[in-house]
Amino acid sequence: MNDKRIDNQIEMRELLITPTGDPFADVGGYVIETLWEDPKLKDKDILGLIEYVANIYINQWNANLHAFFLNSKITQPAFDSKRKLAETLTYYRSIINETASSQVGYCRISGQKTNLFAAGRDNHILSGSSTFINFHHGFENGIYLSKEVIIRFFFVPLGVTQLGDKLGLISSNNNVVAKYYVQQLINGPDGHLTALGRGLASGVVRSHYGIVANALFSFADSCIKNIRTAVFARFDENVVEVRDTTLSLYHFTNFGAKPEVVMYQLPATVFGFYALCQTVVYVEYWRPFVSTYYRNSKYKDAKYNQASNTWVSAKEELAYDSFSTWRNVILERLLNGESLIPYFKEWIRRHRFPFQIIENYLFYVKNMDKRTLQKIKDVAGFIVSRDEDSIKKAILRLNRAKYAQEVRQYLLKLIDDNYKANPATPLIRLDDVEYLFPETVSWREIRDLLLIAIYEKLHDSHMIVLTEIEEQEVETSEND
Repeated sequence: MNDKRIDNQIEMRELLITPTGDPFADVGGYVIETLWEDPKLKDKDILGLIEYVANIYINQWNANLHAFFLNSKITQPAFDSKRKLAETLTYYRSIINETASSQVGYCRISGQKTNLFAAGRDNHILSGSSTFINFHHGFENGIYLSKEVIIRFFFVPLGVTQLGDKLGLISSNNNVVAKYYVQQLINGPDGHLTALGRGLASGVVRSHYGIVANALFSFADSCIKNIRTAVFARFDENVVEVRDTTLSLYHFTNFGAKPEVVMYQLPATVFGFYALCQTVVYVEYWRPFVSTYYRNSKYKDAKYNQASNTWVSAKEELAYDSFSTWRNVILERLLNGESLIPYFKEWIRRHRFPFQIIENYLFYVKNMDKRTLQKIKDVAGFIVSRDEDSIKKAILRLNRAKYAQEVRQYLLKLIDDNYKANPATPLIRLDDVEYLFPETVSWREIRDLLLIAIYEKLHDSHMIVLTEIEEQEVETSEND
């Protein structure tokens, strides 16, 4: 009997921490696993761990779990601290021992066939119950889950952050990355166990950021820096291969009558591109580009200083820790799947910027055919090979193009000019047209990429060619 009891405990322990695919249940599992890894907690059984965490919620957090659980044992205003703890332990003991009301079936989250218990908004996050029973099949009293999954949800508050006015939970298809997020919240410099040791625990860890994009990319930065083997499949001087890692952020609240969740996803393609930009080859060019696009209405007169990596206003100088909390159009566009090509075009006009970064963006994020990019480079090379006046006219004409036919007409003119100068080698062949104007890329992006390629070649040749518009911009900047 003793051996069977031990076997049951081992089986339950595995069911409490094995990933299920449900982001909330998995975060709860990572919290349990991380707590058990602590030397002071490793010998506690699951009920002992529940008691340990319940004491934190009740005595350190002042039972402030309203954004997680509605009318739970801990949030009941009619209960004093002792009764909150007693009622909580009584409930979880009853499902661990399976004395609570249950029915045999398949758990909706783990898929295991076992005794199932009803889970509503009092013990499960973003679920239906009571007057919201129509959320569930057959108008059941709640979603029916295994005891292990219900227990996991109790630990979720330790695995999320306060992000603005809601809670933020980050998950990933890469289990190492997903667990790393939870480990940082528990054992990190500002983590729960650290705060408890200092007597400073007061609630959910507050994110340094109030903006979802900043928080998500900040976590990506941390992964790239601290768990490199989980992010990169290969990393050496010659070859960098990025693993297919996705990040998802659930911005949610289960508070009162206004439960809400918004999901943000960073696809593996975007994460891969962003990870490459943080490598030593590109980071010195990438960071100033991104940092220039931070904005804050309180600092309208501030300007970015690339040399010191600070934003400087008339009154103060702001370091990265300060300005990284501002809105950033580059990070938001990456997160929302919007194009960066117009921003690359404007940046490369005045700054040296490796074209490989843009190529990586086009291949990883835009899924562009390499033949399209090669043809754009060929056309740009022909333009830059001409005299300065012709280059000026090309830049001006492309920048002023408002319609697709204007770009096409100009390309036809270039084909004609090339034929007169070099009849043996066509600039654009008939077969090239489908690559030069693919259906998946807008004509504006093709125009901007052509301008980017022109500016890149001018940078490489150390040529300064300014159109009338650009000369006016430089004069205005100098006067300012």
